[in-house]
Formats: sequence, C-alpha cells, structure tokens
Amino acid sequence: MGRPSHDRGRAAEEAAREALSAAGFTVIESNYRVTGAELDVICRDDEGLVFAEVRGRSPGAQEAGASIDGRKFRHLMRGARAWLVRHQQQHAAWRFVVVAVGLDDAGAPVATEIIEDPFAHLPEYHRGDS
Repeated sequence: MGRPSHDRGRAAEEAAREALSAAGFTVIESNYRVTGAELDVICRDDEGLVFAEVRGRSPGAQEAGASIDGRKFRHLMRGARAWLVRHQQQHAAWRFVVVAVGLDDAGAPVATEIIEDPFAHLPEYHRGDS
C-alpha cells in the first residue's frame, strides 16, 4: 500500500527542494502561508526570486503544469505578492516554476523536473516581473 497523501506531499516537497538546490537555486523558505494561499518553496537564482509549486505525479498522471488551473494560479499570485510585500521585495525580479516530482506506486520520489514558465496555457499568465 502507498503512503498517505500528506506523506506523499512531504516527500515530493523534499525531493523538489533537493532538485532545486542541485540545479543552483538557493532555497529561502518552504510552505509560506497567507490567507487563501500557500507557496511550496521560495528560492533564488541568478535571475531573481523563484516561487516553486511542487506537483507530485503518479505514473500516468496529467502533466504537472497543466494540472494548475486559473483558480490555483490566482492563489499562487496572491501568495507571491504577499511574500514580496512582507519581505520588502516588491521591485525584485521574480518568476514561477513548477517542480514535477514523479512518485512510484508506494509514493516515493523517483524523478524530478523543473519546469520554467509553466503557466503559459492560462489566459491570466504573466511572468510576474513585468
């Protein structure tokens, strides 16, 4: 039997943080919450701040970026804006990425992929730094 969904989510987020660090990102914070929003991982790279949404995916599941609808995107935007204000970074360059974490049937991470500009399929999409 696989792991409960909370454990699967925690394992996916840990794998995502490791993948981001290995790719040269500096992780700043995880699980930032404000009313109506949660940001999985906040990090920085040479281009600026990065808000990473982690999507744990079982074999055969929908593509990670496509699994985020307009409502979820608006929640991510709300969280990003709140984080930027709280940390006095409103003028900093920033963007979203999605970290897709492949999970095996038992819920253990087996693969990660960092997806840049993952929300181009949404009409309300923009990179956030313009």
